[in-house]
Amino acid sequence: MKHVIVSRHAAAIQFIRETAPALAEARVVESATEADVAGQVVYGNLPLHLAALAAEVNVIEFTGAAPRGLEYTLADMKTAGAVIRTYTVREVAMDLRLR
Repeated sequence: MKHVIVSRHAAAIQFIRETAPALAEARVVESATEADVAGQVVYGNLPLHLAALAAEVNVIEFTGAAPRGLEYTLADMKTAGAVIRTYTVREVAMDLRLR
């Protein structure tokens, strides 16, 4: 499996690479498609329909108040308690008659 970083935020990309040095050369995608993430180990936040295609998704979460609004810095992320957490997501078929 390959690793891909999905983010438009320079500080998030820097945080991911600092936290996981093995990703120093990982491909960065600003706006992911199904082909970008299918079967991949993804670092960055994805919509659930794309996350379900990835082998795993490693997201940045904050233990404090997340920086919002303007472009945030690596220092802002660290101050807000940024951590990377790993998830696996799968789509569940739903019987529409149950609605």
